Amino acid sequence: MSSEYALVQNAEDLLGLPEWELACRVANSTLFLRSELLRNFLLYVSMQQLRGHAGEITEQRIGIEVFNRPSNYSPGEDNIVRNYARQLRKRLLEYFNTEGLGSPIRIEIPRGGYVPFFLPSKVDAIPLEVLPEEQSPISLPPRGSTVDIFYKPDWRMFVAGIAIAVLLLGSVALLRPYSHSELPPQSSPHPLWSAIFTKDRDTFIVPADSGLGILQNLSEKPVTLDDYVSGKYLSTVQANTVDQGNLNDLRTQRYTSMVDLNATLKLSHLPYIVPGHFIVKYARDLRTDDFKNGNIILLGLAHTDPWANLLQTSMNFRFACGTHVDDCYIRNSQPGPGELAVYRADFEPPSYRTYAVVALRHNFSRTGWILLIGGLHMAGTEAAVNTLLDDATIGPIISHARSRDGSLHPFEILIEAGSLAAEALPAKIVASRIGE
Repeated sequence: MSSEYALVQNAEDLLGLPEWELACRVANSTLFLRSELLRNFLLYVSMQQLRGHAGEITEQRIGIEVFNRPSNYSPGEDNIVRNYARQLRKRLLEYFNTEGLGSPIRIEIPRGGYVPFFLPSKVDAIPLEVLPEEQSPISLPPRGSTVDIFYKPDWRMFVAGIAIAVLLLGSVALLRPYSHSELPPQSSPHPLWSAIFTKDRDTFIVPADSGLGILQNLSEKPVTLDDYVSGKYLSTVQANTVDQGNLNDLRTQRYTSMVDLNATLKLSHLPYIVPGHFIVKYARDLRTDDFKNGNIILLGLAHTDPWANLLQTSMNFRFACGTHVDDCYIRNSQPGPGELAVYRADFEPPSYRTYAVVALRHNFSRTGWILLIGGLHMAGTEAAVNTLLDDATIGPIISHARSRDGSLHPFEILIEAGSLAAEALPAKIVASRIGE
């Protein structure tokens, strides 16, 4: 029995669903005829999505279920899923431009993730709706219905007290891809953004994993980068204060903050982005290879992005956390005149202070850049983004970090922000470092 036949046989619950019939039709088309692995890839991710298990569509699970990799295999060392995903996206595009041209529904798998979306053919691209904070987007609509985006309220998250989290579906890019006739107007090169957004490599925007922060707070245990990359923490974390349903939501759904989404939107509007190379990627889908080959912008709080730990050893302003994983502060490794050794948030009236770090570092192959924008609280992250986008404030730092030939040196800045009810007030740069 072929694995493709087994997949179809195990999907009896999806029979009659137009989206599943379309996936089977595409898998049996002439474009997919010669590649059983591509057919199985498409059928597997479609089946998981249509069953409401989008959170389980990860690179590692695909490697195990579709490509017969062992349960302990490392996607960072074996890129078979990424290679086939690129082929799958190309074949889907070709199918709906040829054989499936008249199909009322099409399938898209956005770059940066592996979750398939079933869209009416009249829709230009997969949108990402930013919902009000009192709502939480969830899973698929009832069978037989067709909508542009699969959202419905999930009130269980209110019970857990975390309804302000926002789901980032499948790490979907926020921009509709440009056609050649609608490229944005060219701007003069910007020392920082022209280095971050380049034509020769992808730039990944990585919002923080708010679900991870909540899981750590509930379990009162920090998650190491190794456990985060392998996904081990998803099966080992325990929290007696939350029912199993909510705990499973935190393990499988993809949440990030409104601050990170707003920051991503602001970055997406910069005139320096390169169409086709601007990718929003969820933190759980990031891999060490991305740090070698791409440009990366890491967003978020100190305890919601373990990837920031990869940069810590080369930084002067480092995040550290106390007994409670959300009790974090910034350590100044080598304090200069007038600087403190430790910077902690202070929310006792009348100070209301919090801090953030912006650090520009070479990627691992020194062919691109990694930009870390992280705060102790959301107000700090917001202040850091606003500082970076304010040329009058950041300009002197960037000028100091430029060589005579115009190239950039790595730099770090420590930002202090006032806040009131989690809203950022005017911020200022209190310390900086230039160079490695």
